[in-house]
Amino acid sequence: MRIELPIESERLVIRALRPDDAADLDMPVDWIQEKIDRFERDDGMSLWAAVERESGRAVALAGFQWEQIDGRRELDLGCVVAADARSRGVGTEASEAVVRAAFAAGFERLTAMAYPDNVAALHVLQKLEFVPQGETTFEGRHYSFFVREG
Repeated sequence: MRIELPIESERLVIRALRPDDAADLDMPVDWIQEKIDRFERDDGMSLWAAVERESGRAVALAGFQWEQIDGRRELDLGCVVAADARSRGVGTEASEAVVRAAFAAGFERLTAMAYPDNVAALHVLQKLEFVPQGETTFEGRHYSFFVREG
């Protein structure tokens, strides 16, 4: 199974990351490059660039990464919104679009992790009907853990 890019929503086009997206997103180039490398290594799974149709600017990262969570290989949702694009619904719109694409591609289980105090992320996951499954520790950090089945 593979999620085909681009994924389109009302305001966004979600496509593979490019090194020059680092400037738009105000993120380190080496971190963006790691996501690009993961995309190539994991058959297209990684965080992707969510680009505003109106401006042509990358305003968020959204997508899925294969992660080992509590001993199980999971397809885990990730979304990071650029600081100057927050509180505009970009994270919700991008996450909703990639979740819809994952289920359309045939994936049946998606997971998500969020810091317990990240109110915005917790709100998005609730809107997207992810079900709380308790807590987990991933790469030494404590997260709330969620699952959505299609």
